[in-house]
Amino acid sequence: MKFIKKVNIGLILAIIAIVAVIVYSVNLEFERKSAKEDIRKACEEFIDLTDKYYTLPSEYQVIGEKSADVDLTNFFTKMEDELKTKTTSAETAKIQKTILTEYVKNQLVDTSKITVSFNREITKISSYGFDGNQVTITFSSKITTKQKYNDINLETGEPSEKIRENTFEVEDESITLEEKDGTWKIVYANLQYQDVNSSMYYGIM
Repeated sequence: MKFIKKVNIGLILAIIAIVAVIVYSVNLEFERKSAKEDIRKACEEFIDLTDKYYTLPSEYQVIGEKSADVDLTNFFTKMEDELKTKTTSAETAKIQKTILTEYVKNQLVDTSKITVSFNREITKISSYGFDGNQVTITFSSKITTKQKYNDINLETGEPSEKIRENTFEVEDESITLEEKDGTWKIVYANLQYQDVNSSMYYGIM
């Protein structure tokens, strides 16, 4: 009889443990599902910020002007300050600033065409990889750029400023985020950038 009671108690405890695990898993999945909207919003806000700083300041968007020695200190300082509001730490912001700075400076090399706008739009999120209070999302996006350039009239030889718009799709981009005080912040972003001033770039369009 005592053996039967022990078996029953063990069975009951096992059932309770199983139910607890199921309840925990369901609640965790519900929380993660609810968080996905906030995670996507945080990613989109960060992307909007990087789009903003992908192009040169308007005063330096001058076709044909050699501006490799221009002083962009204030521009880069403002960039880093804004990145700090979206990232987990000052070090993370500095890393993202370094990445953006490289692309901005590359645009000073060839000023025969100037990128005046850069827009990245998430088109499909393929996965959310949760790990504790962090998550890595993998996604595809559509990038649209506008460049101004001088079109030379063959008859008169006079230049005429025009705008060219290009759109292309990018896959397997990713952003890692961490939840801090109820807010999702960027840990690292693996975003693909094309060299907008290269001939190879146009071959992708």
